[in-house]
Amino acid sequence: VVIFTIVSLLLVSGKQEKTYVSIISTLLGTFLSLLIAFVVIHLTDTNGLRYGGMEFLTILPQKIFMSQILIGSLGAVMDIAITITSALYELYEKNKTITYRELIKSGKEIGGDIMGAMTNILFFSYISGTIPMILLFLKNGSPLGYTFSMNISLELIRALTGSIGIVLTIPITLYLSALFIYRKGKSL
Repeated sequence: VVIFTIVSLLLVSGKQEKTYVSIISTLLGTFLSLLIAFVVIHLTDTNGLRYGGMEFLTILPQKIFMSQILIGSLGAVMDIAITITSALYELYEKNKTITYRELIKSGKEIGGDIMGAMTNILFFSYISGTIPMILLFLKNGSPLGYTFSMNISLELIRALTGSIGIVLTIPITLYLSALFIYRKGKSL
């Protein structure tokens, strides 16, 4: 995850200050959301999670599931981090007299606008992956409640963890970007 984040953001944005801010924000947001998911899953002793679709694995499905959460969250978190960082740097480049408070306010507005869209994308992309299994269960006469509990629990956790990563990454990126923009002697 660390290598992929660094390499992909450097390839996309080049060696710029905003790229470094995006890398830091991405890693912080991703690992914080993974930590929260790990703690919650550990505290609940995986109650409600059905690893039925992973029964063919020769290693613990919990490890695979955590790696799926890590990789799944990474894409959304990286997108949020680079979008907010680029927007804030562009705002500052267009108006060098913008104050710290105005920049933070604009960043919150941008973050709020993209947060809903990104969480919806995560939710629908994860849930759409379960449609074939749900249809297969229903076609074989499984009860509706059983079908949904067996197929949707993992996808909901993946979507929820990715959404937590998005929500955490917005303020991290916002304040890191503002800190880097204003650190060169300009007063906050």
